Amino acid sequence: MLHVHRAERTARLVDGLAAVLGTPLADPFASEVVAVPAKGVERWLAQRLSTVLGAGSAGDGICSGIVFPSAGRLVDEALAAARGADPRDDPWADPVWPLLEVVDEHLGEPWCRVLAHHLGYGADDHRRGRRWSAAARLAGLFRSYGAHRPQMLRDWADGRDTDGHEPLPADLTWQAELWRRLRDRLGPSPAERLEVECAALRADPRLSDLPERISIFGPTRLHADALAVLSALAEHRAVHLWLPHPSPVV
Repeated sequence: MLHVHRAERTARLVDGLAAVLGTPLADPFASEVVAVPAKGVERWLAQRLSTVLGAGSAGDGICSGIVFPSAGRLVDEALAAARGADPRDDPWADPVWPLLEVVDEHLGEPWCRVLAHHLGYGADDHRRGRRWSAAARLAGLFRSYGAHRPQMLRDWADGRDTDGHEPLPADLTWQAELWRRLRDRLGPSPAERLEVECAALRADPRLSDLPERISIFGPTRLHADALAVLSALAEHRAVHLWLPHPSPVV
């Protein structure tokens, strides 16, 4: 089940989290999982929890048996578990070099005219040094699309140049074609695999070694793909979202 907790002060969220963690997991050897947005939050949260968990009247408790991954890592590892693969083996995890090869192969084609102009193709060889930085920026852009707008990439994979709803402006259709050329090289993208992998997590909770209860504390933002995965995990687990109010999440 998915539980959403909101409070105007993070101290109250910590109190609520401590109350939840005060009930031990059924498996005494399992670690609690509390996803955090940054290492600084981890240190602060561990310090605050240590004054409550196992504490006596002197506040002499200890924060142990808790792991603090990032929300992104939690989501990536859950999806990797659903497909039975190491997330580091996913070719889409860091596609900059393959994308650079695709750019070099197709830069002279008409559909790639906008990018070719930016790189000075055939006119300014000094600007060709932008190729790697352009590929890195585009790889980051494609990752962002997959996180925020997975339906758009699914449309692109089907040959439809849309933004997920409406047709793309003419000056952006080259991005869709470039992404398809990259997909030809790397295979189906995470956005295309998302629904199948979430269905697998719903059907068989044993695919992931996450415990029966997980928490996501103070996320600055949860993207569409992360929400889909957390919803799938909540089918058989208690998933707690601890959100400041008002929250910029989603």
